[in-house]
Order: sequence, then C-alpha cells, then structure tokens
Amino acid sequence: MGGVRVMQCQVFLAALYLIVFIRGASGISCYVCSSKNGSDTSCEDPFHPAYSTFAQDCQVPKQQHIGKFPANFCVKITGTSAVTSESLMIRTCVLENMDSQCGVFKFGEEQLKGCILTCSYDGCNPAPPPPRAVFLSVVLPLLIAAPLLYR
Repeated sequence: MGGVRVMQCQVFLAALYLIVFIRGASGISCYVCSSKNGSDTSCEDPFHPAYSTFAQDCQVPKQQHIGKFPANFCVKITGTSAVTSESLMIRTCVLENMDSQCGVFKFGEEQLKGCILTCSYDGCNPAPPPPRAVFLSVVLPLLIAAPLLYR
C-alpha cells in the first residue's frame, strides 16, 4: 500500500514538472522596449509594465538562418556610452544566455558601461529575478508533495 502512494507521488511530481517547466516549441514571453536618454520613460527604471509591450512567445532571428525561432531567454541591458555618455535601456528576448554581468561591454558599435541581465522565465526582465523565485519553483512543490509521502 505504501509503495502505491510513493508511486502516485512520483507521478504527481513528474506531471507537475512537465506542466511548469516544459515549454514545447513555444518561446519565452518577455517585455520588449528600448529607451535612449529616457526617450521611453515606461521602459526605464522604475519599470512600468502596464505601459510596455509584453511579447508572448518571442520569436527572434538566428544568424545564418532564414526565419525566426522561439527565444529562450529575456534580457535587460542597461548602460551608458563611454564616448557620448548617453544612457541606453533595452528589454527584449534572445536565443542565447548572455550570462548576467556588469562592467564594460560592446553593444553594436558602441562601448557601454552597465549591466546585461539574462533570465529564463516569462516576464522576468522588468528587474533582476527575486530570490523567492527559486523557493517557489523548487521548494514549494516539495512541501506540497511531502504530506503525500508520509500518509
């Protein structure tokens, strides 16, 4: 009888994982906007998502390929030009993980000082991801399943 409950719990956790973490062929959904020297105040920090575009299932071009492909990551790029001192804020979706980092980087033909913040869940690019996201996606399902294991 106890083995049946354990198996039921395993099936429940596997189904929960598939529902929450598997996206299939659809892309990630991200906020998409850009602002140069505050030209779009709703894109700047503090961020105003109600006045910004939320792109569902982002599709982006891929180098040396025809067409667009489902994006895997959202990104927030913020920086100041080393040459002109102009500020730049970009929120968009991308194919590749850009590894969250701060410092000096090249964007297009311009050298910027700022941050590139990459994340991998829908709508995550208004700000850096909160630490509780890890709790909600990993620990919470375990807490829900624990009583099923010990009945």
